[in-house]
This record gives sequence, C-alpha cells and structure tokens, in this order.
Amino acid sequence: MKLSVAMATYNGAEFVVEQLESIRTQTMGIDEVRICDDRSSDNTVQVVQEYIQKHGLENSWSIEVNPENLGYASNFMKAARQTTGDFIFFCDQDDIWIEDRVERMMKLMKENADIKLLGSEFDSFVSSEDAPSVPEWEQKMIRNDETLEKKAFDAENVFIGCQGCTMCVRRDFFEQVLPYWYGGWAHDEFVWKLALCMDGLYMYHSYTLRRRLHSNNVTMRKVRDINKRIKYLVDLLASHEATLKYLQETHAEHDRIHLLERNIKATKLRMGLLQEKKLFNTIPLVLSYRDCYHKKRAIPVELMMAVKN
Repeated sequence: MKLSVAMATYNGAEFVVEQLESIRTQTMGIDEVRICDDRSSDNTVQVVQEYIQKHGLENSWSIEVNPENLGYASNFMKAARQTTGDFIFFCDQDDIWIEDRVERMMKLMKENADIKLLGSEFDSFVSSEDAPSVPEWEQKMIRNDETLEKKAFDAENVFIGCQGCTMCVRRDFFEQVLPYWYGGWAHDEFVWKLALCMDGLYMYHSYTLRRRLHSNNVTMRKVRDINKRIKYLVDLLASHEATLKYLQETHAEHDRIHLLERNIKATKLRMGLLQEKKLFNTIPLVLSYRDCYHKKRAIPVELMMAVKN
C-alpha cells in the first residue's frame, strides 16, 4: 500500500515549511509527495527544494514549476495526476497536519472498502489581522466527535460540504472519474460530486489538521461582488452539467438525474437574474427552486445585486 500527497503551491514561502514538516513527521509515513508550483513570484520553490535536500527526500518528494500559470484548480489536478499511490491526500501549502492524521484516516479507509472519498474536519487558527473567519454554516457542520458519516445523494450534498485540504481519495476511484474532469474544475468539488454519485462519499467528523487563516484565504471570502458571483455561477453550472453527464452515462436512477436537472435550471435562472437583470426570475427561484441554493440567504443577496448593478 502506497500513500501519496498532492500539493499545489503559489507564493507560499512564509508557511510551507511548517506544512512539510507536519507531513514528514506523521505517525504513519507518507511514501511520496508531489508538489506543483504555479510560477510563484516569491522563493517558495527554493524553500521547498532546500527542505527536501535537508531531509534527504529527493527519491520520494519533488517540486515542479509549471511552464505557464495554470490557476489553482488545474495546478492541483496536475499534482494529483503525478502521484502514484493507492491513496491520495490533498494538501494545501499553509496548513498544519495533526500528527496522526494519516494513521486515523487510513484506518477508516481500510476498514470501509466502499469509501471513495473521505473528508474530515479541521481546527483553525489566525495568523494575520485581516484573516477571514470560518463561515457560520461550516462551523455548524463541525462535530469533532470521531463519527463516520456516509453522505446521501440529496439536494444539500450536491454542493461541496468540506474543504479539499481535508480529503483523501482512493487511486482507483480517482482514475475512474478522471475522464469527466475538465480544465478549471476545482479538484475538491470534482471528487466530491462524483464520489457522491458513486455512493462513496464519507465524512470523518474529527479534526485532522489545523487550518491557517490569513489574508490570502480566497476560498473563505464571501462572494458579494456581482462579477465574482456570476463567475461562481458559471463554474457551478459547468460542474452540475459535468456531473449530470456522469449520471446519464452510468445510467443512474431517474431521481438523481432529475435533481441535477433542477439545479441546472435554477443556476441558469440565477445567471439570468444577475447578467441580464431578469428580476422576474426571482419568482420561480423562490417558489420552485429554493432547495437549489447552497444557502438560502443567497436569494435576497442576489436580488439586491441585480437591483443595485
């Protein structure tokens, strides 16, 4: 059994050594670490290379600089595709793994063969004054009670429900769904949705890492700018459509296909509201598609965006 880590770096020199150290000193050893750097303008690559050399890890750890900037999603997928392990741990550049993270998650993976993707929880700490806070909805989902939960295919779980940095996936699952990935689809949403389709999506309700909160935590910022919100919806539509394609090609149950079709319709209505100021789109969205929002408060927020812009 071989264990791999996939990491994407970009201007992470300030914190990356702490992350690397927390990986190297795990109670259950990692066999390889593959890092792809998206053309950092700081000395991230040098810092990582020096760490690898200092600890004699050249045969199993590596960092590669992209010839051109790929963007976060594609860079992470590049790193994941370079791994060769039976299990792949996704890893951000600025967190700190709890020392027995790998050991505890692998125990669950080995005991439960139907797990395709195992997400987990995190404790957070602040390292800059302008750091974002963990969203309230995400805080409410954190239990830290050591339970294992299988995620059902329903309206709520169509939306990603944990951070990619907490995930571990099986190699055979990753290879099976890889043909459905498209450039720019966030790696964590990609595996979340397709593991859900395969009834192999599980959450381990326990802290397995410490998440660093600082000024560059883009994924935790609220999307209140209309252009960013439209971009979010464009990406959401593309991911829903790709998931629907998977369901159709694998002859999934009709109710699952219907759920995705409703979400696609709702997303198009939301895009029309924001892009074309079709204010009347709010009526069907409120009356028929309330369950197609990740968070219900997005309904008034997007209406106000359309009115003000």
